[in-house]
This record gives sequence, C-alpha cells and structure tokens, in this order.
Amino acid sequence: MYAPDTPTFSAPVSKPSRIQVVDALRAFALLGILIAHVSVWFDGGPLPGSVYQINSQGTANMVAQTFVGIFISGKFYTFFSFLFGLSFALMLTRSTDSDGTFLRRFAWRLLILGAIGFLHHLHWRGDILSIYAMLGFGMLLFRNVPTRWVLVAAILLVLNVPAQIRNNYNQFVAPQPTKTQNEQRQKEDEKLVEANYKVIKQGTYAEVVRVNLSEFKTKMQFQFESGRIYITLGFFLLGLYAGRRRLFQQLSEYRPFFRQLTRYTGLLVLGIILLFVATILTLGPNSQPPKVIEVIFGFLFDLGNAALTVFYISGLTLLFQRLSWQRVVSPLAAVGKMALTNYILQSVIGTLLFYGYGLGLIGEIGTATVLLLTIPIFLVQVLFSQFLLSRFHYGPLEWLWRSLTYLKSQPMQARHP
Repeated sequence: MYAPDTPTFSAPVSKPSRIQVVDALRAFALLGILIAHVSVWFDGGPLPGSVYQINSQGTANMVAQTFVGIFISGKFYTFFSFLFGLSFALMLTRSTDSDGTFLRRFAWRLLILGAIGFLHHLHWRGDILSIYAMLGFGMLLFRNVPTRWVLVAAILLVLNVPAQIRNNYNQFVAPQPTKTQNEQRQKEDEKLVEANYKVIKQGTYAEVVRVNLSEFKTKMQFQFESGRIYITLGFFLLGLYAGRRRLFQQLSEYRPFFRQLTRYTGLLVLGIILLFVATILTLGPNSQPPKVIEVIFGFLFDLGNAALTVFYISGLTLLFQRLSWQRVVSPLAAVGKMALTNYILQSVIGTLLFYGYGLGLIGEIGTATVLLLTIPIFLVQVLFSQFLLSRFHYGPLEWLWRSLTYLKSQPMQARHP
C-alpha cells in the first residue's frame, strides 16, 4: 500500500525518484476510504436496522446512500490493495537481493505493519492494515511465479471464485438450515449488533477497546465468508502484475493501454448496472429471485466492483498525466506519500467525532450531511501533509515504520525546510 523510499531492503540509502502519479492515486484511494467510513459514522461493522432507517429518510439521504453504495463501498479497499501489490513489485525491481536479505526485511516489515494494524483495530475494528500484513506474506509466494500465472491467479481471486464456489455449495449441495435455526441466528446477530452499537455510542474508551478486541475473530470470519480476503489478495497480485509490466514506470508508453482499459471497464460497469436495474424492475424490488439468479447476480456484483476499481485506477492515471491537472496532483501526492499516517489520522478524527468518548455523533447526522464532513477532513489532511513534507522526509508513522524496519532511527529533518 505504501511505496518504498529505498531501492533495496539491504541498507538505508538515498531515496530514488518517486512515481508521483502513484502517490496521487494513493491519496485518491484515501479519499474514497474516508467517504466509505464517514458514511457509516466510522462503525466498523453492521449497524442496527433502526439507525439505517432513521438516517435514510428524505430524498437527499437516499441519494447519498445510493451513491455510496454504487460508487464507493467495496471499491477502495481494493484500490488500496492494488497499490500495495504495486509497491511490492517496485521494491522487487529496486532490490539487489542475492542472499535473502529482501525476504527477511520484507517479512519483518510486515510484522511491524501487523502490530500497527492490530493497535489500530483496537480503536477502530474496520482496520485493514492487519489484513494486509497477513496477506503480505502470501505475496512472497508469488515472488518468482511467472507473470502470466500471477495474472491468472489475480483474476480468479478478484472475481471471488473461492467464495463463489463455497456459496454455490452451500446453496445447492449442503443441508439447508431450518427456518427456526435461521430465525435464532438472526436474533443472536441482531442482539450482538445492538450491544456493540451501544458501546460505540455510549461506552468509554476502555469499553470500546475491549469490544474491538473481542470482535477481531468476527472480523476475520467476515473476511472469509464475504470473500473480501480473496479479493484483497487478488488486487495485490494485480498490482504485482502491473509492476512487473512496468505500466506505471513507463506511463507515456502505456497510455493507449490505459485508455482502452478505462473504456472497456466503464462499459462493463454500465452494462451491469443496467442489468441490475432491469431485473429489479422486472421482478419487483421486494420479490425473492430464484437461487440461480442470486448466484449469477452475486458473481456480477463482484465483477462490477472489480471493474469499477480498475476503471478508477486507469481513468485517474490518465487524468493525472494531463498538464491541466498538475496543480491537483502535487497536493494529492503529498497525501499519498504519508498514506499510513493519513489513514490512521482519519480513524482518530472519525472516532472522536462519532464515538461516545468523543462527540457521540454516530447515527445522529443523516448520510447526506455527514458526507459533507469529508471535505474539511480531507482538506486538513492535504494541508497537514504539505506542511510536514516541506520540513521532513516522511510522515511520523512512515518514519516510525521505517526506523523499526531497520532497527535504527532514520534521518527525519529535510535538508530544505
């Protein structure tokens, strides 16, 4: 997720030139993550139905929720995942490792990221860093896999094939739970959701940490049941593929490729949306479709999410290369260079705004209104990043991660403040 600042992992050396477009993409991914999290008041799990119902009232809230559901939710953790895989590929291309130093250093780097992510999870259970750290070890297995097979594995995982196979088995082969069992499980889930929401809404800091610790297992179960963990690894591998093909190192050469990719993924997303709309109009919004239709639409849902993510990546890559966008790319790149710091900072701001030990605004503000908060929050991050990077080489958490990686305090002060 975060591009390295050194060409190798063998020793701290001077920084090579960074790919500014990649940093700008990372910032845009952060903006999407912020919108997704603010739209649910930084609750890292499901909310009680009453909260959704109250805050969906009114045309503005319905439009805002529809926009987030179609264009934001489920698209930016994949965006981030792609950039993580790309960064891994950039590390490999800059590495001169011949004695296993890169592998050891990268594994140690992942362990540190996992520790940061776990601490983050204790404060906000929607943390993705702990998942990235686990899957990062899987990336090492693909280090020497031929590029074409990396792409094949990436596509299968991005389309959530493992989860689709499991879901089909559960739908058509496995014994089905009884109506009583389903109702009992639903009641238990609703009771747990209500209890967790009460802690977030009214609980102390210590109570929130305690609940988040107990929910780590639930988060991992969700990752596998939903297939998000497979999709995340798939986008890691897509990033690795892009890095090996040097798509971002040679942007001018691959501009036609990005144009075609943007065009085809855009048409695919539009086609899937129209198909969903036509089916809803045909069957009715409250009807229960046949199981076969559910399976097909489950696949199309994952395909649409993946296609829209790729559309964002390729379209923005083209946009950020235009001269007219350079005034935007530069401040975005500053945010992207401090992606770890800014990701954690978003959670700090969000939990203080919405949790009980802060202002306790969770569920109190409609979706349309709460989305407006993303504007000042992100602008603060832009100004904060530009200010720090005008004086220092790294953001504070980037410096900490780097220093712990090498077990030595790294130079922080920039030469030209």
